[in-house]
Parts: sequence; C-alpha cells; structure tokens
Amino acid sequence: MLSMNIPIISAGLEKMGTLVKIAPILQEQVKIPDKVEVQGKTIGECLDDLIRQYPEIRSWLFDPNDLLRVLITINHEAILALNTKSHLSRTLKPDDEIRILAVYAGG
Repeated sequence: MLSMNIPIISAGLEKMGTLVKIAPILQEQVKIPDKVEVQGKTIGECLDDLIRQYPEIRSWLFDPNDLLRVLITINHEAILALNTKSHLSRTLKPDDEIRILAVYAGG
C-alpha cells in the first residue's frame, strides 16, 4: 500500500541492493545518475529508498494523489503503469532488473 513515505525499488539481500535504471528525462530533470542502487524486498520498498536518496524524484514518480506517473518494468515486463498501485507489494528477486521509464502523451 502506498504511504506518504513512498516505497523503494530493490530486491533481495540486505547487503546487496537492486540496480534501478532511470529514464534519461528523469536523469536530466532530477540530476540523478542513470543507475541507482536501492534497498528493499518489494517494489514499494525500493521506490521508498529511491525517494529517500533523491527526494526531488517523488513528484516525477507520483502525482498529488500518489498515483504513478511513470512506467516501471521488471525484467522488461511492464508491471506498473500510470494510475496503478496494486503491484507495489510485489516481492523482487535478487537478479531482477528494474527500469523507470517516462510516459509521454500528446499529439
């Protein structure tokens, strides 16, 4: 469940975090590296850790109603999309690869 402290993106072992790959537009806007190591056993915990490390990314990840503004993939499978919170409790495996992708719309 999404709380005021947004979860982190990480997997598995306590000593070893999960590498999160960040979309170029977010790297530029938030001044964040292309890869960030985070700690957590679930997607939500990993997002919380990412926000703990880079608080300014929160507004790029979530809208004022705590709905996601980005696409999150695990091992190239899209699992979190705009306005979806149901998968934040998904447990990650140590070898999972996480990507945060910007979503564009317009015409």
